[in-house]
Amino acid sequence: MLISLMLTSWLCTALAQTADTSAAKAAQYFAEAKQAADNQTLWPKKLYGPMLLVEPESRRTWANEPDSLGLLKPVEGIYTGVLPADIIIANTAISWEGKTWSVIQWPLPANREDRLNLMTHELFHRIQRSLGLPPNGATINYLGSYEGRLYLLLELQALKAALNEPVGKRRQCLATALMFREKRQQLFPATYGNERLQEMHEGLAEYTGVMTGRRHSHLTAYLDSIIDHVSSRPTLIRAMAYVTGPVYGYLLYQKDPQWTFRIDSTSSFPKLIRQYYHIQTVPAPLGTRIAAAVKRYHAQGIIDEEKAREKLRLNQAQKYTYLFTKKPVLEIRLQKMDIGFNPNTLFDLGQYGTVYTTVRVTDVWGELQVSKSMLMKDWKIVYLPVSNLNSTKDNILGDGWELILKTGWHINKTGPLHYQLVAD
Repeated sequence: MLISLMLTSWLCTALAQTADTSAAKAAQYFAEAKQAADNQTLWPKKLYGPMLLVEPESRRTWANEPDSLGLLKPVEGIYTGVLPADIIIANTAISWEGKTWSVIQWPLPANREDRLNLMTHELFHRIQRSLGLPPNGATINYLGSYEGRLYLLLELQALKAALNEPVGKRRQCLATALMFREKRQQLFPATYGNERLQEMHEGLAEYTGVMTGRRHSHLTAYLDSIIDHVSSRPTLIRAMAYVTGPVYGYLLYQKDPQWTFRIDSTSSFPKLIRQYYHIQTVPAPLGTRIAAAVKRYHAQGIIDEEKAREKLRLNQAQKYTYLFTKKPVLEIRLQKMDIGFNPNTLFDLGQYGTVYTTVRVTDVWGELQVSKSMLMKDWKIVYLPVSNLNSTKDNILGDGWELILKTGWHINKTGPLHYQLVAD
């Protein structure tokens, strides 16, 4: 009994010390973010505001302001508590109890610049509506294809060259970068506009994070580095703007540090670059210009790598297509969906939709957690692979997914390969 009491006392002390350490660290992070945000001149609105740092598994939360329900209690000059279960935890901005909060998953990056980059990125999302820049989670699915990826990577090579030229000598490189955009517009006219939507959402947020959280004396080297690592990303369909946003933004900043004061929801980086750098459309045939640019930037290696990558992508697409069209699936209709997912693991499956491998969805019917694969079509319908279902009245386990149902919902088998979630 004495040993048990000693262990219990030690455990309670250790947990208290951990909580105290976390609260002190969170308070430090808030102070860092406030200092960086208060010094920014990128936007005409105050950047710093309500923030929630949330540990996903325990939902333990540290906040820089109190909540109206009193769930978060004061400690170490900040507030702490447990976030309600109905709130999806992701790096984002949410409306909760009368405030718009920036939410950031705990633990935060150990590197101070990475941490400030992340925090001020999410602080931008908190204020972007007030700037007349509505959120838009556009997915650029064609960036999963060979040609989509190739012409983005070639554009980034031209942008890297522009970054390393004096401001007054960038016009040729920037014109070349815009030419590769023109090629994507020709190839994918129906969804090309999603590039602008994503860049005016995540691109501006990441530009804010980079410019507010990182030393300006090292920015060119940093932007060179993220360009160099783009090809190693598993997917670009939700990640493009995290690169092009800060790159184009910094190029514009060097012409006018307050270019952001003159944009609105209709703005685009190609138009802004043409305006600030006085770039005219080149009449020469597009194919001829592209061939010359590939030679100029020694880009044959990129082409060869992307061809090899495309073989792997087509093989994976064949497997996913078989899984979701030739095997049993559960169909779930989305009504008032809230979603959190890993944007770095998405896979475009063309006409069938997009495959998500790590995702949590809440809706009127309950909660879905996926750790393997889920197909979503037009943000309206979800398909899950069905095999050996294990279920209770309100809890259904599938292959890499779990569905927790609210009262009044059940699954019907509507065909040999088709199940559907329906209301009672």
